[in-house]
Amino acid sequence: MTGLEKMKSQILSEARALADNKVEEAKADAQKITSQAEAEAEKSSELAQRKSEADVKAYEERVASAIDLKRRTRILEAKQEVIADVLKKAYDSLIAMDEKEYFALLLKMLDKSMIPEGRLSGKAEYYGRQISSLSQAEAAVKIGYVGQNPDNQIVTDKVWHELAFGLENLGVPNADIRRRVAEMSEYFGITGWYDKNTEELSGGQKQLLNLASIMVMRTEVLLLDEPTAQLDPLAKKKFIDTVLELNKDFGITIMCVEHNLADIYSKADRVLVLEDGKLIYNGSPRKTAESLVKTENPLVYGLPSSVRIYEGCKEDITFETDCPLTVKEGREWVDGLNIKDSLYESRNKHYEAGETAVSVKNVFFRYTKNSANVLENISFDIEKGKITALLGSNGAGKTTLLRLMAGIKRPISGKVKVNGRCAVLPQNPMALLNQISVEEELASAVMDKGNSSVKNMDRKQRIVLVENMLERTGLLRVRKQHPYDLSGGQQQRLAFAKILLYEPDIILLDEPTKGIDPFFCKKMGEWLEELKNMGKTIVIVSHDVEFCAVYADQCGLIFDRNIESYTDSHSFFAGNIFFTTDTNRIMSDNFKDCVTCDEAVEAIHRCLEDNR
Repeated sequence: MTGLEKMKSQILSEARALADNKVEEAKADAQKITSQAEAEAEKSSELAQRKSEADVKAYEERVASAIDLKRRTRILEAKQEVIADVLKKAYDSLIAMDEKEYFALLLKMLDKSMIPEGRLSGKAEYYGRQISSLSQAEAAVKIGYVGQNPDNQIVTDKVWHELAFGLENLGVPNADIRRRVAEMSEYFGITGWYDKNTEELSGGQKQLLNLASIMVMRTEVLLLDEPTAQLDPLAKKKFIDTVLELNKDFGITIMCVEHNLADIYSKADRVLVLEDGKLIYNGSPRKTAESLVKTENPLVYGLPSSVRIYEGCKEDITFETDCPLTVKEGREWVDGLNIKDSLYESRNKHYEAGETAVSVKNVFFRYTKNSANVLENISFDIEKGKITALLGSNGAGKTTLLRLMAGIKRPISGKVKVNGRCAVLPQNPMALLNQISVEEELASAVMDKGNSSVKNMDRKQRIVLVENMLERTGLLRVRKQHPYDLSGGQQQRLAFAKILLYEPDIILLDEPTKGIDPFFCKKMGEWLEELKNMGKTIVIVSHDVEFCAVYADQCGLIFDRNIESYTDSHSFFAGNIFFTTDTNRIMSDNFKDCVTCDEAVEAIHRCLEDNR
């Protein structure tokens, strides 16, 4: 038995003993209450005799009801005390979170409506006042929270109503509501889909809507949990610029938890780094980056490309300049290396056309009879045994295209042909999770009678399969937790693991890296490459251009209801200006085809060696 299992066993034993004691106390109290009530009834017997038979019966019923109510109340209180003690021990000993989840928990401690249960020490204050002491109305207006799952915050069916909902609940006059909503719609550029149903919006549009719905109440503190996870590169830049304007123009305090740091890291006033739940760095972006580089902390892999290229080259080269943080600083640093005349062409991921796994021919699609086409005469083939990435702006139709491939939707004309069994990971992983614990989610997949991949396995082999998947996804420590209690990244990992247990031929992933830390992103990419080498076909819909540049074989841009620039990944990213990597922007003046950090480091080393 492992140390963790012993700890769990001990806690459960203590909980059972505590429960037995509390129930015995409850029984004793209930007996005492019963005796007192019977005595009271006996003393009142003379009065009861004077009453009619109906009155006597009613009095007896009231006494019995009071006795039963007190007994049930006391037993319920005993159960609650047991649960509280067990939760306290579990909170102290068993709860496991990834690094980003510590920050997500910290954000929730700053929003009164989201403060979790558990043991709390220390203070969380808003201008010297305990946040827990704020009224609900005051907390809702002063402190705004935008979570990582946009679907969890949308409560109405129309965009305009979602914007007005908070103001309506605050009792704001109708004229003021209309004025504020109109102003916020223009500010965030959502006027074009103002009358749409919220269910028709893409994930990125929902995220923008949530932010606008918070800002329309004129909040003073804005808490953001992965705010750009579902935004395309252009929308992401606009979102960050908007947040910065809110900070500069209106003095709004912003606290942002983010994995993708390329666009926001250098613009922050302070950077806090947590490791194992403890604050290890608290300073300016540049000082924090330099400290992570000098100490060779693996958290450096979550920093912008310019920092990672600098870190990758520092072992063999002595640099006198500061660590670059932005694309501009990175370009200036590369120019300062004096290797302008040494052009290096990185490897090109070019592949000969092979067997077709998915064929899309002349497909048209729209959601309702009178709505505009989402996809129009789109045609392309996806090769078997390759990783194909589909990029595009929010609302371009990427998710719709994935649903057509999965058979969830059908085209109004044209054909989608799929050669093999499909499994799809949706944008919201909770759509796949319906069990009471992490391990039961995976167990349900291997025990599913419709899962042909485990048809010839016995129970022991299936258990081993689940254990291996828990270990590989880093979910062993949270195996007993309910899926709804996991972080967004952990939910994503769990859903990904669940679909892989069906061993599909074609794996369709909608925003697979959303909410996942850089370390597991790398593991997931390597995992996808393993699956590719096994002959699996993988289709990724993503805004994560860095991930797609490293692991995708082919890329296509969904634009104007069709697909453009459908080619190998290096040609795709090297030829783009906006839908490309920061590494390409940094290196493009000196290197022809460098789109990943590893390629940039390799190119700089090789050129410097040639110059020597």
